[in-house]
Amino acid sequence: MTPDPGHIKRHEREAMAAEFAIGEYILVQDGRTFDIFHCLTEARRYHVAFLGVDAKPHGDGFKVTIGTRYKDRIVNGVPLKMDQQQFARFQDFMAAAIAARDGTTAP
Repeated sequence: MTPDPGHIKRHEREAMAAEFAIGEYILVQDGRTFDIFHCLTEARRYHVAFLGVDAKPHGDGFKVTIGTRYKDRIVNGVPLKMDQQQFARFQDFMAAAIAARDGTTAP
């Protein structure tokens, strides 16, 4: 029996998860879920609708906090420090999560 090409599972049509490694953390954006893994602690999982990111200049880089956005603040966030190059890559990586949250397509 020949498989029907119109009958492809949704997860088979979507792109692979995007990953961003920084220090002891690995951030994974997979569709509408966002995971933060650390080598010594349990992973944190967020739906992109609840994900919040706060970035502030810090010395010659940036201090970034990722966590649950609640009433215009980040609750129980994960703090990360990034240099300018890391932050530029992080912005590109986050474009897919923002697009998934906003219901748009990332470039």
